[in-house]
Amino acid sequence: MIDATLSAQHLHVHCNSLQAAGVVLSGEIQCVLNSGEVHVLRGANGVGKSTLLRALANALPGQAMLFKVEYGLRDELLVHDHLQNLLAHLNRAHTDMAHILAQVSLGDWQHERIGTLSSGQKARLGLCSLLASPFKVWLLDEPLNALDTEGQQVLAKALEMHLQAGGFVFMATHVDPAGLLQQLPGVVVNVDVLAQGELCGDASSRKPVPPARTCLSSEPNAEVPIGALIKRDWAVLWGNPQAVLWGALFHWMVLSFFGIGLGKTSVQFAQVATWVSLLLAVLLGAKDWFAEDQRVGWIRFLTQINPASAGTYWLVRVLYTACAQMLVLVPVTGLAALQFGLNGAQSLHLIFAMVAGVWAIAPLLGVICLLVMLTRGGAVLVYLFALPLLVPVLIFGLEASQAADLGRSALAPLAVLFSLGLLACLLGPVVARRLIQLIQE
Repeated sequence: MIDATLSAQHLHVHCNSLQAAGVVLSGEIQCVLNSGEVHVLRGANGVGKSTLLRALANALPGQAMLFKVEYGLRDELLVHDHLQNLLAHLNRAHTDMAHILAQVSLGDWQHERIGTLSSGQKARLGLCSLLASPFKVWLLDEPLNALDTEGQQVLAKALEMHLQAGGFVFMATHVDPAGLLQQLPGVVVNVDVLAQGELCGDASSRKPVPPARTCLSSEPNAEVPIGALIKRDWAVLWGNPQAVLWGALFHWMVLSFFGIGLGKTSVQFAQVATWVSLLLAVLLGAKDWFAEDQRVGWIRFLTQINPASAGTYWLVRVLYTACAQMLVLVPVTGLAALQFGLNGAQSLHLIFAMVAGVWAIAPLLGVICLLVMLTRGGAVLVYLFALPLLVPVLIFGLEASQAADLGRSALAPLAVLFSLGLLACLLGPVVARRLIQLIQE
C-alpha cells in the first residue's frame, strides 16, 4: 500500500514496503517530487521500479498516467482507429488527430495496421497518449525502449511543455537517459537509485512536505464512452476474425466426429452432442477475451482514466463477444442439425436454445477469464471449478431443445436462460471491476 499526497507544487510519496506477487522488494520508501522538474528513477531490472510506478498510479486514480510505449497498441487495429479511440477516452476532439499524428511523423500511416509498423514507429505511436494526456502526473516506465532519435525528440518536446505547465514527471529507466535530458536545457533533473531494497538520491533525501490539500486534476472523461468501446471491439474483431472462427471450426469438427464416428444417432443424442460441443467451443475461447488487452496495457489505461470504466469495459466486451459467437455458431449448429437429420421444428428449437445458452454463459465466462488472469497460471484449476456452473445452462438448454419432442413449451427454460444472462450482466460489472482492480495491483 502506498500513500500519495498531491498539491500544486509537491507530490509526497510514502510506503512501508514494496511488494510484487508476495515478494518484498524494498523496505520503507519516502520521497518528495517537485512540479516542473524531471525525477529519474534508476536501477537494475527486477528491483521494483515498475512496481513502484504501478503502485503510485493506483494511489492517484484520475490524476496520474502510467505510460509505457506499447500501452494499448494491438496489431489488429489501424493507426487511425487506435488514435480515434484514444482521443474519445481522453475527451479530446477527433480534429486533434491530424495534428498529433503529424507530431509523431505518422500522418501517412494512419490507415495502416499497427502490426505492420516498425518498432520505432510503434514507439512513436505510443507517445500519442502522452501528447493527448491532460494528467498532472506522468509516470514513465522505461519510456526510451525502442524510441529512435526522432521519437526521443518528440518525447523531449512533450516533457518540456508538460513541465512548463507545472506537471510532474517520474521516469523509471535502467538505461542512461542523458541523450533525452540534454534536449531539456534549464530543466532541473533529480536522480534516485533503487537498489538493495533502498531508495537513495535527490528526491528521497528531501524532508517530507507538510500534508497539503490534495489538488485533483479533472478527469479526462467522467462518462465512459461506450460508443468508443464498441467501435474498438468491432475493429479488433475484423482485424483478427480467426479468434472467433476457431470456436466455430472446433464446434463443427466435434459434431462431424460424432456424425462420422457414430453413424446414425438419435435426435436426443444429437442434441446432447451439440450442446456439449457448443459449451466447450465457447469455454476454450474465453481465456483470450481479455488477455491481449491486459498484455498491451489497455485495461490499465482505461482504469487509470476512470476507475469506474472497468465494469463497463467488461460488459461491452462480454456482450460483443457473445454476439460474435452467436453469429458464427448459429450457422454451424444449423448445418449440424441437417447432418443429424433433425426436422425444421427441432432445428429451430435447438438454435433458439443455443442463442439463449450463449447469452447465459457469456457473462459467467467473462468473470472466469478474469479469475484466470488473476491466478496467473491457474487456468486449469479455475476451469475445473467453473465446469459445474455450466451444468444448469446445459440442463435448461437441453429442455428447451427437446420441448417439441416432449410436448412441452420451450418458453419456460428459455426464460430461465435469458434471466440467468440478465442477472449476470447486472452483477458482473461490479465483480469484474473488483477483479480488474486486483489484477492491476
